[in-house]
Parts: sequence; C-alpha cells; structure tokens
Amino acid sequence: MNIPINKNVAILSTPPTFVGERLCPLGLVPIAILKLVAYLKGRGNRVEYINMHSGDVQDRSAPVRPGESSEWKEKPMGCTGNRKAKMLIHGRSFEYFAQRLKGLEDKPHEIWISCAFTFDYDLVRDYVAIARKIHPAAKIVVGGDFVRETPELAKRAGADDWCTERIPEADACAPDFSSEKKWEYGLFQLQLGCVNKCSFCHISMDRPRRFEPDEVLGYMQKFYDRYRPTSFWNWDPNVTLCGRQLGEFLDKFADSPMKGATISFGKGLQPNLVTEELLKKMVRARVYSATLPMESANYETLKRLNKPYTLISSIKTLELAKNAGLQMSECRCTSLLGYPDDDFSSFFRVYLAVLKYKAVPSPFPVYLFPGSPDYKKYYSQLKHKDLADLHGQLWPLLPEKDIDKYLGLFKFIELTDFRSVKDNLGLLSADLKGKLLQEFERSDRFIDLCLNAKNDTLDEFRRIEKEIAVKKTSRKKPAGKAKNILCVIANPAPERRSVSRHMAKHFIETYAKANPAAKVTVLDLCEEGLPFINREYVEVVYYGEKKDKLSAETEKLISLVEKYIGQLKEADEIVIATPMYTLSIPAVLKAYLELIASRLYYFYSRKMLSPKPVLCLLTRDGFYPPGLAVRDPRFPYMNVQETILTAALSFLGLAREPKFIVAGGLDRKEYIPRAIALARKEIEAYVAASARK
Repeated sequence: MNIPINKNVAILSTPPTFVGERLCPLGLVPIAILKLVAYLKGRGNRVEYINMHSGDVQDRSAPVRPGESSEWKEKPMGCTGNRKAKMLIHGRSFEYFAQRLKGLEDKPHEIWISCAFTFDYDLVRDYVAIARKIHPAAKIVVGGDFVRETPELAKRAGADDWCTERIPEADACAPDFSSEKKWEYGLFQLQLGCVNKCSFCHISMDRPRRFEPDEVLGYMQKFYDRYRPTSFWNWDPNVTLCGRQLGEFLDKFADSPMKGATISFGKGLQPNLVTEELLKKMVRARVYSATLPMESANYETLKRLNKPYTLISSIKTLELAKNAGLQMSECRCTSLLGYPDDDFSSFFRVYLAVLKYKAVPSPFPVYLFPGSPDYKKYYSQLKHKDLADLHGQLWPLLPEKDIDKYLGLFKFIELTDFRSVKDNLGLLSADLKGKLLQEFERSDRFIDLCLNAKNDTLDEFRRIEKEIAVKKTSRKKPAGKAKNILCVIANPAPERRSVSRHMAKHFIETYAKANPAAKVTVLDLCEEGLPFINREYVEVVYYGEKKDKLSAETEKLISLVEKYIGQLKEADEIVIATPMYTLSIPAVLKAYLELIASRLYYFYSRKMLSPKPVLCLLTRDGFYPPGLAVRDPRFPYMNVQETILTAALSFLGLAREPKFIVAGGLDRKEYIPRAIALARKEIEAYVAASARK
C-alpha cells in the first residue's frame, strides 16, 4: 500500500467488544495508534484522530458509566450457535463516529481504521459503511493484527486498501497525545513482539524490538508536565523479556520528577523472568498493578500451551511479590477456560492459590485466532463458523448445555476472599462444588510443593501433580501422647487489665476441657527479658562471621532463639495473644518474630518451619471494618496488626491464613463486656471445630 503524504487523514482504532461483563480494563487507547498518528503527521499529513475508546481504566467489577458502552448486535454462542448473546462495544457509539466524521474541517482523502482482533472484523465493516456513506470519495484503509493474520477480511470489511505489515518507522515514533485536551492516564512502550510460541497467541509474529528507556522516559516526562496523570499504563505483550532494560527503566522512573504517577503493567510479567531484585525495583518505582499469567495447573494443558514456564514459577513470583511489598490486591492473575477438555480441578487449584496470596483471580475465555495452534487443533469444530463468532465470551468450543455452568463459574470467581467463597457456593454446579472443596484440602500442600521445587520444568510439575493426586493421610499420634499447644502472650499488662491475656486464658481452659490430654506451654514474652537483635548477632547470623567469643547479650539471644524454634517445631498448634500497639503489634512480639526469622533464613539457610494451625487473639481500642477501606484512604496505614502477623507467619512457613479472633472497641468502657463475650464465643467455636478435625 502507498502511505499518504500531504493528505487529509482521519484515523481510528476499534474499541473492544464484550458480552455481559468486561474481563479487564478495556478503555485504554492503544499506544500503537498514537505512534501511527505521529508518523503520518511527520509525512506532512493533516491527521484527525477519532478516539472511539471510553478512556476507562477501571477493573471489570466497576460499574459501566453512561456513554462508556453501547449495544451492538446479537451473535451465536457455543459450538452449535443455537443460543444468542448480545454483544456490546466498550467505547463511544456509532452516532458519535458519524458526528465526528461530519464535523471534520477538511474532507478526508483517506480514512484509516485499525483493529486488533479477527473476531471484530464485522465491527470494522460497520465503521467502513458509516465512513463510506458520509465521505464516499475518501479512500478507506484498514490495518492492524486482524488483517495481518487474515488479509481476506479486509475485503469482507469493504476496505479499498489494507496494510498487512507493521510500519517500523511508526513504531519508532513517540506517541502523539495532542488529540485530547485531557488525559487521566499516560501510556508507554518498552518493547513489542515476543519469542514465545504459545498455542493461543499470535504476538510472536512480530520479532521483539526494544525501545530505549531514556527515549521512553523523555516522552513520559513531557506528557506528565502537560497533563499530570495519576498513572502510566504499559501494554507491552511481554515486558520482562529484557529484564536489564526494564530494571533500568524502573530505576530511572523512580528517580524522575514524576512523583505523582504510578505504573501499571497490564499484559503480564513472564513469571520465570521475574526476580526478587526486579520486584524490589517495581515497588520503588510505585508500580500500582501488574498481571501475572497462571494459565493452568494441569500438566497436559501446560504441555499443549507451549509456555516456557509452569505454575511453579508463577507461585514463586507471587511469594516474591508479597515479600517485596507489591500491592497484591492489584495483582491480576490470568488463567484460561473454554476448551472442550477443561480441567476444573486445575482451575480451582490456581484460583485458591491466587486467593491465598490475596491477589485477584482474572480468568479469560479462550480467544481463537486463525493461524494459532489452538485454531488449527480445533478447526474441525470451528470450520462451519464465521470468524466474527469466535469471540471468547461466545464460548465457541463449548456445547450449549455447558454455557450456563461457565457463566455461573465466572460470577463465582469475582469473589476474592474466602468468606465470600463459602457464602456463594450455590453459584457453582454440583460437580464444580465438589472439585472446589477437594482443592481446598490440597491447596496449601500444592503451594508448598511449588515453592520448594528445585527447578521449573514440565517434568517437575508432573511430579508435583502426581504427588497432589495421592491423598495424603496424616499419621495418627500414638495413643496417650499429648497434643502440644504453644501459647505466646505479648502483653505486659496484668490479666485484670488485659483483655488479650483474658482471651488467652479462656482459650487454654476451653481447649483443656475439649482435649484433656493436651499439653499447653505458655510463653510470656514480657517475662523473657528478650533483647533486640544487636550488631554482633547480625555479624554472626546474617553475615556468617566467626567469633572466638560472644558477648553475654548475644549468647542470650542465640540461646533464646534456639528455645523458641524448638517450641515452634514441637507445637501442634500455636496461639498468639497480643494487643494493638501504635496500630501494629508490640515491639516484644516483633522482636520475637524477627529473631526466629533471621535465624532460620540466614543461619539455617532458609530451612523454615512446617505449616500448622495458628490462632491469633487480637485486641484493640478501635474498630477497623473492611468497609472503612473504601471510605478512608488512610485505612491501609491505620491497622497493620493482621497484615504484619500474616506476613511474618507466612514467611516463617507456619501459616499463610492464620485465624484471627478480634476484640475491638475497647476504648469504650461500656462496650468491653460485650467485646469479651463475643470473643469468648468465637474461641469456643474455634476449639469445637478443631476438636472435630
């Protein structure tokens, strides 16, 4: 095709389509179209960009605002197509497009329409028809991945000409943002293309190309100075392909004057390329959200998908991200559904692992593109279908009888905490409910096996899968052997003034009645004389220095930590009773946890403890209900009591999901008796449930 010079050009990119609910933030303008605008202007063209995108960058759970989406048409669902679904466009209406075309000051010589997806070629056809009616003399050119994959779709869409190749000179341009007076977000691109040959993807048709961090930061800074966005979005297909370049970019962004903006990585970080160092750089660079692929926990599926990693790397990356301080509530973990041979046990295994790290499950139906291995594999089931009917949310590979089951599953997986999961099991069919409950029992073991895997290979993952499939039976303790309970108390106040001590005492008494043979060890940290970690201890434990003689204080630290580690290893269950101090936990409890963690991690080369039930009895003056997080942005900093205990206990290997019983509102004297009574009931219920196990 001939690229115009000194012409009037109108250009747009098609907004995404969806059924029912959006699966991800869909309103972003593609950065490639803004680079193309800059390139065409550089050739002397007068370019008018018609922005058909909503601009919305919210998650799918956010309500669609008026004007963001419009109804389009019905399309057939499932492999037979007997059932219909209403397609929507997440963007501006056809009427808006027509008004913009009519309002152009200069009649366009050419109208360019870019589209990414083959299943949206009929949307391109609708835009072509409108453009043809309003400007019949204009040459209509289509481009984008949809026509690169299947050039004949350009003719079906009614175009006069089409572009089947990338324009490298356009890719090298800085994006032109001048079409809009106001931007709430910015965009940046560090690379394009991919080396991976995944079964469902077509990105590898472009060879990887990198863009220099200094050049990228240059146009980001200009954009920031003009528009003051709160966030920059990266939509690179595989931004971690060059870790050194990404690390350099993150360091320079962190040190730049763009302090009021965060970064989001929307398309995914390749898990086996993510390092602890890279995650720390991301935290320093104010990365707000990121996407992590966790396609499947099934060996055969992973083999077919042809990924260079398995779920082993994904689980390890979640662990590293949590420890680095990445905002897990904005970490979206993507998986795939919609194949005829979907393994729902595998799906729930992924789902539960994501929930346990407090990340966000984000499954996608499989989208089928001509030329991809998946399309070729299932061609016999697809050959009777129009390419416009292969949108993932139309479930083109599924029999009609299964569609409602999948729709119910998608509603269910929007629940991102375990309490909601238990309250909404009715959304699942009976067979799915059974598989979910089975995976509840396996989940902790599966995560531990992944974290302890020596390497990430298909063979190693198959070993884990086989080990999970074998039901692990716990060995019964010899008759008469006492169950060991360790009760750690971290409150210097006497029992008559301490609600947390009162709760600990009630637990011990209740537990003893239900388990007469139990042996309870009480560790009162305030009577231990526990010193803080000192310089000599750091030199010996952290750095492995040899000392002929240690000070009495360091000797005491080592003696105490060995005692504490021994107690934790011997305990069958652990109870921690602690008040809230300065919105967190008392220093003596923090010192206790730090001492144990440092000894295990550094001196014993990361030989952490094994999982066991942990109950935390917490007291505090105020109330910190979950809804407060919505009303008060300071909420994450107002209560870190549960957060710090969960992080520490998980790091030690003891528990990823400790049980919390909280007595709050103790600053109101009249409420104290009620708070104690409620806490006692919860303790009794916990002990009763424990006795039934």
